[in-house]
Amino acid sequence: MSNILQDDIFYYCEEKNFRGIECRVSLSQFNLTITETGSGNKKRTINVDDVIGCLCMRNQDPNEGSRNPEQDTVSVFLCVYFYSLSKTDFKKSPYRKRETALLRCRKYPAFVENCDHVAKWQSLLYSLIQSNQIYPHMSVTTPNIAESRRLLVFVNPNSGPGVALKTFNTRIRSFLGEANISYDLIVTTHVGHCQQIIQDSKDLSKYTGIVAVSGDGLLYEIFNGLFAREDWDTMCEIPVGAIPQGSGNGLARSLAHFNNEPYLHDPLVVSVLNVVKLKSREMDLCLINTTNFPKLISFLSVGWGLMADIDIESERLRMIGEARFTVGALARVMRLRTYKATIFYLPVNEDTPSEEMPPLPPLDEPLPDQRWVTMSGEFVCVYSSMVPFIGTDLFFAPKSVLNDGIIWLMIVKVPISKFQVTQLLLSMDKGTHIQLPWVTFVPVTAFRLIPDKSVGPQSYLVIDGEKLDTQAMQAQIIPRKGRIFMR
Repeated sequence: MSNILQDDIFYYCEEKNFRGIECRVSLSQFNLTITETGSGNKKRTINVDDVIGCLCMRNQDPNEGSRNPEQDTVSVFLCVYFYSLSKTDFKKSPYRKRETALLRCRKYPAFVENCDHVAKWQSLLYSLIQSNQIYPHMSVTTPNIAESRRLLVFVNPNSGPGVALKTFNTRIRSFLGEANISYDLIVTTHVGHCQQIIQDSKDLSKYTGIVAVSGDGLLYEIFNGLFAREDWDTMCEIPVGAIPQGSGNGLARSLAHFNNEPYLHDPLVVSVLNVVKLKSREMDLCLINTTNFPKLISFLSVGWGLMADIDIESERLRMIGEARFTVGALARVMRLRTYKATIFYLPVNEDTPSEEMPPLPPLDEPLPDQRWVTMSGEFVCVYSSMVPFIGTDLFFAPKSVLNDGIIWLMIVKVPISKFQVTQLLLSMDKGTHIQLPWVTFVPVTAFRLIPDKSVGPQSYLVIDGEKLDTQAMQAQIIPRKGRIFMR
């Protein structure tokens, strides 16, 4: 009993029974336990990590007004909202199921006293289910309590199939309400809208975090908007939330993978749960230099060649969601292109702890470290990622973790047949492509790509799904410089 933080007598109410069954409710750091006091001692245990919020309410009995003499005017209800991990005979895999627990308190003879008592339970529960951390970006004059926590939410209405705004209004809004989280909503109207707001905002410090309801493109704008600020070193600590509504959603899928969450059943639920808990973790970012763009930030991936071509050339099919990549892959394999380039990469030094490395020299200057490996010739694909998944079914870097200080680089060089390319793409859903003998897959801390002058306009450089014309580029890891909402 030493780990019990609070316990008391409540009445556990079920549908159409608002008087409830007397029970003892105990709250520990990990569980909310409801045990009937009568014969049998029936027990129900709720994992605190599954709870997203709770609400104090007046008597919910619909017949209250018709029972004048017996009318219950002093009881107060505590309604607990949680998403348990469930499995039924009809579903072969676990999934998150929304549930509620309604507890009636009538410990004191006055309504106000019962209300104060339940409010203490509510406050203690919130202290367990939501982070109390004050981040460096937050104003020291703003108390970090539940009533003052506020999110800045961006919705891209054109992301993926184009239903992001509808999804926010019909589903995500209710999550935030149950979690007692305030928010300011901005619906983006054009490319770069979100980035400009983040870059120019004078009052980001009032927000607990920034949330993107979109694909990976809006997340790219958020990180680059933060990076462009003069106070980047402080504002990079603001947590960013990923709620998938696009075609790729690689970061959201990776976060679910880290937590072993049932993402495929309902990506929205497991991703919103990451946000409403207000808990965050450090993540690696990548500094990109290109010929035309001296400084960009990547949080996900950088690609050139086959997979970049598939991504960009399937954009016109975005209304069919992630199926666009399958269609695009079939078309591109049938008309396989190869490109000449020189690639330099710096393998991870396992004897040296992951720390921020000095900036790379400009693209027109030689690389100083003799440990750099050089490859020249014709290539089918060059692709890198800092997270395991670059799409729902694209398990690109199986060994990647959120802050390992590693860029996972894949190089596919000529000669290679169309059959082998098809095998490469099909094996990526299980992550077994890294074992193929014609694939070079290495952990690096930096790499440089210099396309040959013969490479024409039919190739693309893709950073986090955003298209650039093919040009010289280099990338280097900046360990633990970002922060992401993750329970």
